[in-house]
Amino acid sequence: MDYNNIENLKKQLEKLQHARERVRHSVDAALRNGEEIYSDVSKWLTDVDRITELATKTLCESEEEASTRSSNAACLNLQQRHQISREAKKMAGDIAELLKNGKFDRVAHHPPSQNMAPEQNEDYITLGSRMSVMKRIMEALGDANIKKIGVSGLAGVGKSTLMEEICRQVKEKRLFDEVALAKVTDSPNLSRIREEIAEMLNLQFNSNETEIGRANRLRTRLKKDNEILVILDDIWKQLDLNAIGIPSRGCKLLLTSRDQRVLASHMGTEKNIELDILGEEEAWTLFEKMAGVSFKDDPDLQNEAIKVAKECAGLPIALVTVSRALKDHKSLRIWKDALVQLRRPPSEHDTEIWSPVYSCIELSYKHLVGKEVKSLFLLCAQQGYVISYRDLLRYSFGLRLFHGIDTLEEASNRLEKLVSNLQDSCLLIQSPHSSNEFYMHDVVRHVATMIASNDHNMFVMRGNGGQTAWPYVDALKKCEALSIRGAHHIHKYPNKIECPKLRYFHVQSPYLKPPSSTSFQGMDKLEDIFFQGMDKLEVLSLKNIQLSSLLPLTNLQTLCLDRCTLGDIHWIGKLKTLVILSLARSDISNLPREIESLTRLQLLDLSYCFRLRVIPPNVLSSLVDLEELYMRKIKVEWEVEGPSNEGKNASLAELKKLSHLTTLEIDILNANNLPANLFSEKLERYKICIGDTWPWETLFKEEAFSIMLKLKLNMSFQLDFGIKMLLKRTEYLYLDESNSSKSVLYELHREDFQQLKHLHIQNNGNIKHIPELRTPDVAFPILEVFFLKNMFSLEEICQGKLPLLSFKNLKVLVVENCEKLRFIFSSSIARGLSLLEELNITRCNNMGAIFVKEEEDGIEDQGDTMLFGRLQTLVLKYLPKLVGFLSTKDSFMADCRETNSEGNHDLQLPLLHHDQVSLPSLQTLCMEGLPKIKHVWSCGQEPKTVFTGLEQLKILEITNCGVEEIVAVEGGEVVAIRTFEFPRVSTLELRNLKRLKWFYKAVHVSKWPMVKKLKIERCEEVEIFASGVVSFEETIKERQSEMSIKQPLFLVDELSFPSLKMLDIWKMDKLEIIWQDQVAATSFPNIQELKIFCCKKLLHVFHSNLHTTTTTLIHSLTNLDISYCSSLETIFGNMEGQNGKEPQVLMAPSSGTEESVAREDGTARHIEFPILTRLSLIALPKLKWIFEGVHTNLESWPSLKELSLGKCGEQVNKMIWASKFASSSSSQENQLQTCIQQPMFVVEKGTFPNLEHLLLVFRRITIRPSRFSDFPDPSFLLTRLPNLLKLNVYDSVWEEIFPYELVDREIRLRRLTLCRLRMLTHLWKEDSTQPCQLFHNLQYLDVSRCGKLKNLVPSSVSLRNLTGLEISHCHGLINLLTSSTAKTLVQLQRMTVIDCKRITEIVAMEDGEANVAITFNKLTRLTLDGLPNLTHFCSGPYSFGFPSLDEVIVRCCLEMKTFSHGVLSTPKLTAIYDDNRWSSKLNLHWKDDLNTTTRCLWEESNQYDTRLLFRERVENFEKDEDHP
Repeated sequence: MDYNNIENLKKQLEKLQHARERVRHSVDAALRNGEEIYSDVSKWLTDVDRITELATKTLCESEEEASTRSSNAACLNLQQRHQISREAKKMAGDIAELLKNGKFDRVAHHPPSQNMAPEQNEDYITLGSRMSVMKRIMEALGDANIKKIGVSGLAGVGKSTLMEEICRQVKEKRLFDEVALAKVTDSPNLSRIREEIAEMLNLQFNSNETEIGRANRLRTRLKKDNEILVILDDIWKQLDLNAIGIPSRGCKLLLTSRDQRVLASHMGTEKNIELDILGEEEAWTLFEKMAGVSFKDDPDLQNEAIKVAKECAGLPIALVTVSRALKDHKSLRIWKDALVQLRRPPSEHDTEIWSPVYSCIELSYKHLVGKEVKSLFLLCAQQGYVISYRDLLRYSFGLRLFHGIDTLEEASNRLEKLVSNLQDSCLLIQSPHSSNEFYMHDVVRHVATMIASNDHNMFVMRGNGGQTAWPYVDALKKCEALSIRGAHHIHKYPNKIECPKLRYFHVQSPYLKPPSSTSFQGMDKLEDIFFQGMDKLEVLSLKNIQLSSLLPLTNLQTLCLDRCTLGDIHWIGKLKTLVILSLARSDISNLPREIESLTRLQLLDLSYCFRLRVIPPNVLSSLVDLEELYMRKIKVEWEVEGPSNEGKNASLAELKKLSHLTTLEIDILNANNLPANLFSEKLERYKICIGDTWPWETLFKEEAFSIMLKLKLNMSFQLDFGIKMLLKRTEYLYLDESNSSKSVLYELHREDFQQLKHLHIQNNGNIKHIPELRTPDVAFPILEVFFLKNMFSLEEICQGKLPLLSFKNLKVLVVENCEKLRFIFSSSIARGLSLLEELNITRCNNMGAIFVKEEEDGIEDQGDTMLFGRLQTLVLKYLPKLVGFLSTKDSFMADCRETNSEGNHDLQLPLLHHDQVSLPSLQTLCMEGLPKIKHVWSCGQEPKTVFTGLEQLKILEITNCGVEEIVAVEGGEVVAIRTFEFPRVSTLELRNLKRLKWFYKAVHVSKWPMVKKLKIERCEEVEIFASGVVSFEETIKERQSEMSIKQPLFLVDELSFPSLKMLDIWKMDKLEIIWQDQVAATSFPNIQELKIFCCKKLLHVFHSNLHTTTTTLIHSLTNLDISYCSSLETIFGNMEGQNGKEPQVLMAPSSGTEESVAREDGTARHIEFPILTRLSLIALPKLKWIFEGVHTNLESWPSLKELSLGKCGEQVNKMIWASKFASSSSSQENQLQTCIQQPMFVVEKGTFPNLEHLLLVFRRITIRPSRFSDFPDPSFLLTRLPNLLKLNVYDSVWEEIFPYELVDREIRLRRLTLCRLRMLTHLWKEDSTQPCQLFHNLQYLDVSRCGKLKNLVPSSVSLRNLTGLEISHCHGLINLLTSSTAKTLVQLQRMTVIDCKRITEIVAMEDGEANVAITFNKLTRLTLDGLPNLTHFCSGPYSFGFPSLDEVIVRCCLEMKTFSHGVLSTPKLTAIYDDNRWSSKLNLHWKDDLNTTTRCLWEESNQYDTRLLFRERVENFEKDEDHP
């Protein structure tokens, strides 16, 4: 052995170990630094470890060989020693090579960012709204035609968080080869942005490279590959992408900004997506997760937390900030304090809750460019939730916010630009209800209020839970703007308010003010002294305020007194600096002449001053600077223009003198008062109505238009130049031509309607076609809404052929009561209605088709399927001759002729044939009164058809049509099972379809996954409501004769109606089965309300074979209402097992344990309805069971609040209640024979723990009362129903309501109605002089047709909470109440006594009483009708006070000469009515006072006609069966 080789190996191995240690140390350091190890380094280390292991083994073998060298065997193994030596030599050489290769400059590198998918942001959680936006962004990223995508949204709405998630998902799913994300911020540093992008793309710049050089390198890198996504987050202004190094072509750009204008206009984004705030449910999900508190175990804490979350108003930054500030806090006080902070933001914003939110939104405010837009933003914060454009204009103009602006026209233009800026910055949001209204996000408004308060001395007080305390005195002295909302909740300032710097003051009280304490003096009533010292006030706005007078405010520019109670306002003439005056909706009746001195006025608003009748002559004409005049809905009798107008009212001719007038809104009721050429071309905006009786419902549609003309002219009216000029320029035209001999349309030409967007024509009996459509030019190029109503002679809308672009912008088309109109448009025009959203055709008796195919040279139009891509609403009602949606003129005209002669011709084509029409956006389809339509849809010949084109349909209503099938079978029999799915339908109603038999005549499945409400009514051919498709198919195979098969209305599977909540089945005469099998019933798993009415053949609601579904259903039902089903025997069939003996176990979720409810004979006994709140069983004469063979246990109805029972047969009436369950017979057979003796309900204390309303209707008694001794008596019910609040009883044999044994019990009853209780003699029979507590809670008492009732209540009864008392047809009563009881009626608001023939007085005297005073404090209405023996309200010398009484009806009271003999006070009463106010025969009577008027009425009653009327009513009394 060459020992030099072994020694050399040892030395080399030692060197290798040192080298490995050095490299390993460098690798560990790199790994700690997050770097990636080079692959050759990793391989080198692996090779080192491998050869080290081999070398160590070789050295060990050589040492073993040396230790045995002296032995003979070792000497003989020369070959082995030589082998070891050779291996050592080779290994030493390998190690030397490794040492040579192990000299690394770097062992690792920073990993490329593309390989590092970041962790998901903890603030991001998966929410539906965010997933929707994410999907839209991903779709845009995948669109090769879109290079720049913009995402905008309010500050703090979650844009950055969303971008981080998109970046993560793109990397994780490798949607792009590379992704780079950079924050831009409000102070963009282009070098930093470039470095961030380059780092994520693993692009390294040299330290000596210039900025231009780096930008060029980045640009080259991004141009190389289109599969690069660059995300630039938080852009505030135009960004120079070229300077950064981002090319115009190449990579895909995703940009975010708070300002939508920056993205669309400055950055040139091609697709813009808005990120909105969260909905209430999603907001709570985010809040709850971030709070880290479990609220489930503490309902109080949860309720407070929900309130706190709501105050964040769906803004993610607020939700996250507030929830984290309260994280893990379980103290209710801390949460309540947080709620106060949110509702009343502190003046200092450096709180844990407000600081991040404030900083975020304040930054947006600071970046608004210009003082004007910032001032407007702060002014918006002074407004309410809804911000009116009109108010902003009036306030900002009065505050002179706009530099260099002198006219309202200029101010309006500037305001529109500034509002647009605020909207683009997401600081102001457009209202979805009106283009002239906006609103601020709640959190934005709070921050704006803080900024205004801290930096500009502008304060807001809100009486609806906000800041109600007045600012400190020092703050008021500096205050420049003060807005008070909910003024009736704000205490009036105790002393004179000192606001010497105040420029803007707004006070608003709600339109309907709730009653307040008389000791509370709110800000809803103001006097002139309150405004003393406000010398700098420029804008004063009061709404719904009572104002007595106003001091002369020498600097006031804008005064708005909308909806104010003003009275005399002659003081207004002293406000000579006014430029804007609004008295809209105030109570003024006369415009004071002093207004003529307000010569600087530029705007006057008198709209909706309904009491205004007088505008003095020459007042309006004196306002020479007036630009805007509003006089809608006022009824001033304008004087006719003459040489000298000396009448009490102004003439409309005065408007001609207003040379600066650009805006006019006026209603002119009488067209004869209209001067010639009143209107000039200077009018830029106008809403002018000429004529009377305009429908109020059009007002909401008018709001969107600034140029509107409504004409209702008489036959003699001639259009002058001014009216024609208005017609040519109008956007909204409403023509009522009921009194015209010639249509206005004949006076105009087609070019006159180029601006028309809304056209409404009605009440014309002469026009056969729209005259304006006579020439071949384009008709109505921008018309969006077209109404035709009561056009009795109209035969065609268009005469002749029109250009294809006619009506191209039409969105809404409504045609009503045009009885001669046969179709709407030709198919060529119809194909151009690509924007149509609503089509409503009603009451057109000759309408044969909606659209007709055109024929040229005998060749019929064979175009493709007609597509209405945007149609959302289709309503077709009362069109008796309609045969199709699209048809040839000859076909339906022939049909009309044959129908007229024979009356039996019907076309078979479905209304919406799949080859003819496509409605992919349809959401609502209503069909009613279409007798010729047999089918709604058709389907093709594919073996399986899922309905396409109806994916958006939500409402489907078909009523009173000739429909036999919903979907028609075409092209012969189809063997395969079809599937018809309506994925979004939520409401389905099929009513009065007397021919309807089934949905589709073949084996199929219909699916309605979103239907929540289903109503089937008067479908008289339907025998089975629903059946499983499998069992139906088996039935077909078993039976040869198709005639013997009864096909159900719906063929279903287990998932056909999973969301159905309400099922109504009404008047189905042939219906025998609702659910035929288990599958059918299972497909309706979530029904909450089940109503069945008048189904004569129905025996059971649920058959006995549906036991599994029954178990599920009773746990979901909240309302069960079954009535007038004459054959119904059971609600739920026998709950036996399949073999008739196996017991069924029904579990109640509330108990949490399984309880066997079987008897030995196999019949289930106890069942619980855990959430049923309403049960009504009326007019079911054969009803024996709710559950066959089952009575309910003590916990059967834990949630029931309303129970109605009645007219269910004498046997059921007799045994409807029981106090204990009778013992059952030993055999099932005996039980069935005696089942009618078992009670339907077992009533013990606790059976109905929450029952509040009980209605009992018994059948009319025709036999002796003794037969009904088993009826429950009132004490039995009242003691077992402790929470009963309302009791209605009809046709009972009760003799009393409250037995004496209840005298000490607490009865909660609030409302009591008793009708036709013929044995009733008293409500409570007094056996003691002790006061009775039974009636203390009663609020309403109605007793009618109780002929034996002698006494309503005894004198010891107090009715202190009674608000309504109605007594009728109780002929046993001599008086109504004793004076003692009358004194307790302190809450009574309404008393009605009708047709009680023996009553002589209402309040009876009691013995020993003198100087009695009775006051009915709250009684507002008293009716005494049909009381022939009534002589007085009270015959004693009592004093009566009626301080609130303002309506008295006295009728058919022959003997009543005087109301009462004592002192009588009725301060509010001004008349007695002799009938109900709504009666057409109503007469008013009043002379001096109530007693005198009563005497006059008695004298008038001696007339013959009145006596005859009395006599007829008395004769009717005698015939009354209740007469004792």
